[in-house]
Amino acid sequence: MRRSRRVLIRLATGLMALAVLGGVATPATADEPTSSRTGTRQYSADDDYHAVWSRADALKLRQNRTNTAPRVSPDFPVMTDKVWLWDTWPLTKLDTRTATYKGWHVIFSLTAPRSVPFGDRHWYAKIGYFYSRDAKSWKYGGDLFRPGISFGSREWAGSAALVGDKVYSFYTASGRDNGGVDPTDALQRLAQATGKIHADRNRVWFSGFRDHRIIAEADGKLYQTLQQSQAGPIIYAFRDPFVFRDPRDRKIHLLFEGNTGGVAGTYRCTKRDIGDVPAGHEVPEDAKYYTGNIGLATAVGGSMDTWRLRPPLLSANCVNQQTERPHLVIRNGKYYLFTISHKFTFAPGLSGWDGLYGFVGSSLRSDYKPLNGSALVLGNPEDAPTQQYSHYVMPNGLVESFIDTVPTADGGTRFGGTLARTLLVSLKGDKTKLITQLDYGFIP
Repeated sequence: MRRSRRVLIRLATGLMALAVLGGVATPATADEPTSSRTGTRQYSADDDYHAVWSRADALKLRQNRTNTAPRVSPDFPVMTDKVWLWDTWPLTKLDTRTATYKGWHVIFSLTAPRSVPFGDRHWYAKIGYFYSRDAKSWKYGGDLFRPGISFGSREWAGSAALVGDKVYSFYTASGRDNGGVDPTDALQRLAQATGKIHADRNRVWFSGFRDHRIIAEADGKLYQTLQQSQAGPIIYAFRDPFVFRDPRDRKIHLLFEGNTGGVAGTYRCTKRDIGDVPAGHEVPEDAKYYTGNIGLATAVGGSMDTWRLRPPLLSANCVNQQTERPHLVIRNGKYYLFTISHKFTFAPGLSGWDGLYGFVGSSLRSDYKPLNGSALVLGNPEDAPTQQYSHYVMPNGLVESFIDTVPTADGGTRFGGTLARTLLVSLKGDKTKLITQLDYGFIP
């Protein structure tokens, strides 16, 4: 199969809802006016302004009943006995709403054979797809792409937009092309391929996806390259593309996870990064290695063929190294910017939870404010710190995630590799609140 190796980017520039069988109703609280803390300053997507998740914000991190996920039962059901699955995203429209095709709901997940040890799944990852009539009884359809056609040595998370019967699939090309199973190979690039969706009364399938393209690579200036990262002691990122059309500028954009450009260790924490911290708070020297950000790329001409890197929308310099799977919910003129992160990726002197974090602003590029004052939306309970991860917020306020590692009554653990119960959160200005939990893997 032909694979175009053109790098099409110029690197230097660069959701109470009632869940019933009939559907989902948006929480009433989600439509109330935003509070005065909501970011109000607006900028063009091309501007170089970026918002900041500061150490002062992160020092406010606290768990309570409104932001702590319910315990996952160790008796959870498994969607399929064929593959582990983790990072999951629905087929969407460019306005970020979930899409259906001929009455079918479709989701995509990172998958690996269950014969592979759970902890090694990342190095065997392929994008698989599932389809369902009721948005919760999922049938596994197999790999999205044919063997040997995608870039990298494994496929990591992305997004997929439906336009007519065409599916624009974005993913992370992880590792060198044809690099084999190599956990030391941290290369990450953003890639894209286009195919067609088909369906009948029994199933869903895809065709196409033959011409894969690398659409973005880290430039070293806005976004740290792999080589620059190797001077540091912690995980590197340039991944997780999320595609959408901004209703204001009508342009098509990608969000992604990155790190601030420059050689690891050379960054110096600024007053803005630190914020208004309590008296006596000291910033450890090694905080300089923690430079996560939420990046932006814009389609040139709206064709989704060529992309241009833009400055990041938000930085977590000296706060957190990972701002994984960034995505947006746009509601009533407000932009809710979500990301996921781990406890271990917070900078020295700070601590958080594996879970979902978020910010709110008045435009795509704006002075985003942390939701709930600290950015914490949902965190794992203290007695099950790694029970679920990779939360994805839909415009209806439903939050899907996968089950990771769950404690059992005998003191052991059970690996998940399947979808967790969907959670419902309300969005009210700069506040969020956990409302209830629904069925496993409910993604309408």
